[in-house]
Formats: sequence, structure tokens, C-alpha cells
Amino acid sequence: MSMIERRNDRTNNPWLATSHYLTAVAERTGLDALVLASREGLSLSSAEPQAQRLAAVAPMIADEPTALSARAITAATGGDKVQIWRVTVRGRPSYLIATGTWADLTEEIQWAIDRIFGAPRHGLPN
Repeated sequence: MSMIERRNDRTNNPWLATSHYLTAVAERTGLDALVLASREGLSLSSAEPQAQRLAAVAPMIADEPTALSARAITAATGGDKVQIWRVTVRGRPSYLIATGTWADLTEEIQWAIDRIFGAPRHGLPN
């Protein structure tokens, strides 16, 4: 996505902005999928049309990998190798799960999420 396209796609919705950002990161790094998942395994934002299958296994792969069979992981990831980063969204623990080319995104992703979401504002929904 070019700089002009990114400027045209700007939004005040942080979830949509995160999705745009993840799409740009996936394209730049060669990742096949990049999904922001909740602790409960729900897709919050993504650069992947079938994000829910990856989001669903992210907490288990990160925290309890022995709880998943190899078959379940293969079904969720399409057999691709998976990378997971722990991130925080407005003080809530979350996961970023990716398939495809290996990338080192830890600091970049957390900084971008903090910038997009900002601090929670009193009286406004998160």
C-alpha cells in the first residue's frame, strides 16, 4: 500500500486503522497472515480474510502449546510456521499471530498499537 493510499484510507476507528496497519506490515515484510487476537482467541484486527481460525489458536500456541494437537495447529495455520508476539491493547493482554516469512516486529508492533489506540479515555468505550 503506497503512502497516498494509506492517507486515503485513514480512519478514526482504531480497529480499522489497526487492520490497515497490519495489512501494510504484512505486505512490507512478506507475511502471509497477520492477526491481532484477544486472550480469548477472538480476531480483533487482521490482514487475513480467514483471521478467526488463527486468532482462535493464538492463546493456546502462546501459553499452552501442548494443549493443541499437531493436527489442530496444522488446520488453523494451513501448515505454515507460526510466529506469536505478546502485545497490550489499552492495558489488555493480546497476541499478534503471523504466518509466512519470519519477521522481528516486537517493538514496532507494540509502538504502533499504542499510537493507534492511545490511552483509554475515561467515559469512552474501549
